[in-house]
Amino acid sequence: MRSVFLLTTTTLVLLSTTAYAWLYDTTSVDCLQSQWTEWMKVGYNTRLRSRVILRHPSNGGTGCGPNEETEQLPAGETITPQETARAFDTFFLKGQTSLTRSPEKERDLLVILDESGSITSPVFYDARDALGELLGYICPGIGPNYPYHQVAFMTFSSRFTEHFDFNDYGTYAGVRNAISQVTYSSGGTATHEALDYARTTMFANGDFSVSTKGLRSGSLKEVLLITDGQPNDASATVAAAQRLQNIGVSVFALGIGNVVNSHMEQLVSEPEYKHIFHLESFDDFHTMVEAVESVYSTGERCVNLNPWSRRGVA
Repeated sequence: MRSVFLLTTTTLVLLSTTAYAWLYDTTSVDCLQSQWTEWMKVGYNTRLRSRVILRHPSNGGTGCGPNEETEQLPAGETITPQETARAFDTFFLKGQTSLTRSPEKERDLLVILDESGSITSPVFYDARDALGELLGYICPGIGPNYPYHQVAFMTFSSRFTEHFDFNDYGTYAGVRNAISQVTYSSGGTATHEALDYARTTMFANGDFSVSTKGLRSGSLKEVLLITDGQPNDASATVAAAQRLQNIGVSVFALGIGNVVNSHMEQLVSEPEYKHIFHLESFDDFHTMVEAVESVYSTGERCVNLNPWSRRGVA
């Protein structure tokens, strides 16, 4: 009996020691990260590469390094419309601007298109139609139960015009058709007035519950500004964009032509290189749209708009 007791006690001690070692393992484990991706050109003159954490450190192991690295493009390198299309698809259409941003979340997007005098009538109509095509590829994310997104639309020159609210059109076809009806109005570039109207009226000064424009309290609030030049008042425009961000609106910008990079960086949300896109000309706008279209099969519109809109589905 004594031998059995000793054997049992020894077994329990061994089991307890094993369990303690398993529960309180003090072996240090270093962080493990994947290999870097290939460089991706973003923004005006930046390239980006990324990696992911495969194993987090524990027990004092070596910590993880950065998951992203950026650097200025080598001298002489430029960003093609196809490369801009890749960045636009990744960060705007698919919404992958950060690891914490959910691409499945509903989006209330306001598009603001420049129609100032530097953009001639034929160029404006081409850009308007290209924009209508591009919005068909806003992605709701991966999953069986896609959310729906809402789009509102404004244009601006010396004055601004609100063409439709967030919940006016509930399908991509409805949004595209409404944009195609917008006519050109030349003038100055009062960008700050358009951005201030966006904040106070379209986004209800951040009090989304009292919005009369169809905003939803739990959605992502976003602005896409498309412009080809310097505003009438640069400092007022920067201040207006900052006020918009202060109420929780993410600001993206597509600069076309000789738009000054340093100015655009002050308008958009951070990180700037994921919120700025640049094209050399409006001809490149069409090339960019064609490059985005080539990513998707014909007819596979990734957008999923609000089916309960005020103006129906047409």
